[in-house]
This record gives sequence, structure tokens and C-alpha cells, in this order.
Amino acid sequence: MNTITKLSISISLLLGTQASYALTPWADNAPDITIYTSGASVQDKAYGDVISKTLAAPNTVDYFADINSKTGAVGARWTAYYFIGNDNLGAGLAGKKILLEKRAVGSSGYGVLPVIANIPLEHLNVLSTKAADWTVDAKNANAWGVNISSENASKFLFKHMSDAGFSANDPAILLKPNTFNYPEQVKELTTGKVEAKWVTNLKAVPSVFTVTSTGGTVYGVSVTLDLYKVLQVAQKHAGTLPNSVQIGGYSENDLPNLNRNVIGSLLAGKIGAWEQFKFVDKTDGNKVKTLLDKSILEEAGVSEPTKETVTGEHLTPIALATRNNGAAAIVVSYAKFLNYPATANAISPAIPVKNDALVENASLPIVKAPQSIADSGTILNDWQNGTNTLGFNNVADGTGFAKRWGIAFNSVDRNTSVKVDGTGGDPWRYIKIDGYAPTLENVAAGVYPIWTEGAALYQTKKLNDPQWEVKTKLLKALTDNWSSPAVIGAFTSTQAWGKTGAFVTSADPRGFVTAIPFDASNPVVPFSHKGTDGNVHSEILPVADSNAKGGLEIQLK
Repeated sequence: MNTITKLSISISLLLGTQASYALTPWADNAPDITIYTSGASVQDKAYGDVISKTLAAPNTVDYFADINSKTGAVGARWTAYYFIGNDNLGAGLAGKKILLEKRAVGSSGYGVLPVIANIPLEHLNVLSTKAADWTVDAKNANAWGVNISSENASKFLFKHMSDAGFSANDPAILLKPNTFNYPEQVKELTTGKVEAKWVTNLKAVPSVFTVTSTGGTVYGVSVTLDLYKVLQVAQKHAGTLPNSVQIGGYSENDLPNLNRNVIGSLLAGKIGAWEQFKFVDKTDGNKVKTLLDKSILEEAGVSEPTKETVTGEHLTPIALATRNNGAAAIVVSYAKFLNYPATANAISPAIPVKNDALVENASLPIVKAPQSIADSGTILNDWQNGTNTLGFNNVADGTGFAKRWGIAFNSVDRNTSVKVDGTGGDPWRYIKIDGYAPTLENVAAGVYPIWTEGAALYQTKKLNDPQWEVKTKLLKALTDNWSSPAVIGAFTSTQAWGKTGAFVTSADPRGFVTAIPFDASNPVVPFSHKGTDGNVHSEILPVADSNAKGGLEIQLK
């Protein structure tokens, strides 16, 4: 699929069908109000829907996005919406030309630390460009795309402070100096270097900031397709999956399972090679086998992955994709599987290795840290297919690159085109954790562990910005609508194994009501990570909201 087609699909998802109004700086001059934001991208569909349906006057939105030339991802790094303020926004915003920009590079960490510390970041500079600099979508004149690289970065990017930030976790879990949670600097495209200014000792969000909820997000563990099939076969033989499971099948009953202790051990780098995974085959005289047993591989219909000679042994390395420090998907995984860094003496996560073939050849496990949530899927594709799209899979193997059995941590709204029979989509799959699939219903029942409650933050007052009152008015309207059950429910992701994605909690001050039986179109969860201080803390275990209206549906299994 070419990038222009992907741009068309992206704009149709975010904006729907619109008449061609073409509100652009080169046709309509500069906006009256410009807001720059940074941070998490996991709920960008709901974010775009709020802009097009609530904040913008009908048919006035133009959408600008970077297109990644390697992966084809649209808007994974920078986006901007240019629109006329809807009448419902009231004085100061209604009828005004508004440019709302969002930087996702750096993930949740860049929605917290640089916002608090006033560190300027590379933001999308739509205002200094002209129409000829962009490619307009052939099917929608409101969609503009461009590949931003080091060669043209100075034209499309400029340094600017973020007016607001978004985090898919609570901000407090990121502000842990000297831990893997603390946001790390990413390299600038314009200079190839990290920002000269960085703060390394922030421990809390200052009281001068407003922090509001942006709803919750479900995260999951995903594995390469070959590993998925091998786990299915092994668990059928071990008696933990029914014989009726079709290898490759992708219904909720088909998903193989790993428990949180095993996942935590993998995440900590305590298990380096697949030869260490053993099980008792109850269909073959209780023989002890590994996942690499020839009979298991043959039944799964897969070939043995690439082996390496490490410390004199010929072994099959485990491949693990974590994320950059401060990314929500990996921060919540550290908390739920390792109790890191909340618990004293908690085991630290495995350290990523350099993108170098010699280093990979000597590593057990092989740990890589992709920079975006979209790249977490791409690295699994590379490991499954023996390719090296992102430069993370560097060991040559025959005519291509090494084939690995890999694991990644990402949001569960990805790879949605896989069918129940296991066909379609990218060659990787989600699995169960502790016997439960990553569905909204399982989160609401309190049985699925990996989920977060997100936040937006911005200064309550900014005396040196005469427009700050109307800017914060727009930001409040954005987050109030974005974190509503109606908006988030409209963007529930449908996987072959169930409904998943984003939700709100009954602990929200607005008093959202739970539904029994659970209603994925009105996803209100009666659990929260809210602590005794009244703030959300992703590192503590969620508990039921004692004031939840509608009650709690207990899953008896």
C-alpha cells in the first residue's frame, strides 16, 4: 500500500468524509490561536474525533501529518489540525482559526518532563511551509502528508515549547530519577543530537499545573506468529489448551497463555534462550520437551529460528522489544510484571543491546528498544520475516536477516485485521496473560492486569502568554470530550478475540456509571489506580471504586 493511500485511510478515520474547505496557512493566512502539544499517541483516534466533531466547525478541518518512508506509518511522529472553532466553544474560540499541533516522538515521557521543565522540542512547523512542500491526498483535499527526514527537517520542524502534554500513564510514575521510567532524550532530526538542555531530577508535577484525565488504555504482550503457533501446540500437548484449538486460530479461546511470572522473568532478562522453556507433553508419555522439539515445530508448521553460538553453546536467543524510557507501554509492563520501580529491591528490566550484529550474536536475550508504538509491531515483523526495516535486526542469515521468536509490549488496538481463523494482518499476535485475553470486559472484571489511566497536563496560568486563558479553555474542552465514554466507546478496537482499546473509570470525578453486563460501546471500568492521596498511580494495584454507580460485575471462573 503506498503512502498516499495510507494517508487517505488515516484522514478518513480521523475526520470522516468532509467537503473540501482547505483551511491552510497559504490560503487562509496564519491562525488566530496556535497550540503545540507533545506526548502519548495511543489514543490519537479519539483525539482526532474530538477535534473534527466537537471542537471544529463542520467541514473546516485540514490535517497535516508526517509519513514514515520506512514503515508507511501516518502521523506516528507529528500531526497538526487546522480548523475553525465551533460555536459551542464560546467566546474567544468560536469562529477563530485554530492550529492544534501534536508531537508523538518521545512518547508519554515527552508529554511530561519537557512540559514541566520548559524544554523546547522539535515541533511541526506548518506555518512556514507552502502547498508545494506537501503531498495532498488524491481522495481528500483536506489531507496533507510529507516524509520528514534529516535532509528536510529544518524546513518542517522548529524548536518550540509544548503548551500541553499527554501521558498514557499517570505523570508521577515517569518522574522517577535514575530509573528506566525516567524519560530519556531522543535525537533531534535537525541536528542528529539529543537536546542540549535536559533535566534529570524532576520528582513531581508542580502544583501550578492542571492535570486532567484522558481515560484508560489496555496494553498487551504480543509475539511473532511462529512463536504464537508453537505456544499453541505446546499448550495443547500440556493440556492447558483444548484439543479443539486450531493452530493459528485467533478467537479468545484459541489464544495461548503466559503467566505474569514468566513474562516478568523475560522482561528482566532472566531467561535468555528458548531452549530453557520446557514442558511435560501429556500426549507423549509425559516426556519433557522444549518448544524447539522437532515434533512441536512440525505440528505448528514452522521452521526453527536462527541459532547463535554463545559461550560455546548453540542456542536460540529470545528476542525482546521493550521501548524507550518513559514510553507508557513499557512503563506499565515494568510495574505490573516486576513491581519496578515501586518496590524496594525490585528486579530491574533487561538493558537493550546496541544495534550491532556482533553484539546481537553474543546476546542472550536480544533486547531492543523501538522508539514508537508503531515500531513495536514493525520489529516483530522483522523478526518473523527475517528483514531489517528498522535497523534492529542486524544479524545476516542466509539471503536475509535472522529470524527470531520475539516478544513485544504495546497497546492492544494494533493489527486489527487478523481474522478469527488466524489469516490476515501482520505476522504477530497478542496472547493471554494469566489465562485472560486483553479485552475491555476482562479489565472491567478485574482479571486482566496491564492497563493504565492517562492524563493531560498544562500550566494553570501563564502570565507571559496573553492567549493562555483561551488556550486552556480549548485544552479543557479537548480533554473533557476526549475522556468521555461516548467518544472513547466509538473508537473501541475490534479484534478477532473481542473488544479492546480505551475506556474510562467510574472513579472519574464526573461519576460515569458502569453497565452490567459490560457494554463496550460505553466502556466504564469500576476499578482504578487512584491512591489514598486522590491521585492515580499506575504502579499500585487497582482496586474497586467503592462509590461506583452501577456496581461491579464479578467474573467467577
